[in-house]
Amino acid sequence: MQDQRLSVVLGSLLASLVLMATPTAQACSPMKVIGVYFDRDSATVSAAQVSGLANWMADLRARYPNHESIDVSASAEPGEQAPNSLAIERARNVARVLRENLQFDETKIYLPDQGYVKKPASAYLKQLEKSQGVRAVQLDFLPASPHECSCQMSAHLHKPRVPQ
Repeated sequence: MQDQRLSVVLGSLLASLVLMATPTAQACSPMKVIGVYFDRDSATVSAAQVSGLANWMADLRARYPNHESIDVSASAEPGEQAPNSLAIERARNVARVLRENLQFDETKIYLPDQGYVKKPASAYLKQLEKSQGVRAVQLDFLPASPHECSCQMSAHLHKPRVPQ
């Protein structure tokens, strides 16, 4: 019985040592994200939002000459008129700005199949985040290699931001 306990303890100790010695992989995500915000019941991309999007895209193009895609997700708040349709319309309008105003390759823009209807954040969180709630389209820009992920940092493959 004592030998059996010793075997269990030694087996557990050995398993722990193996797990501790195993190198861990850290997640590598080069994704860059921006939100485009809308007035209630509106799918119109305001001039201020287009300007912010243009600045963001200019920075990304300078830092990542090769880009893989932009994934688009969209949301509306409960109580907005036809919130599911409104969210999709918002996504389409932002994609149109990317294509027509910012000359982004439309084959690299991925629109959502559905919009999301979400309750707004609490007043405290809205104030803290300085957001306009969930009336937004989120853009996830995925640069192609090379990028600055830790998996590539040592190879000096990414193009770092140049101070101005």
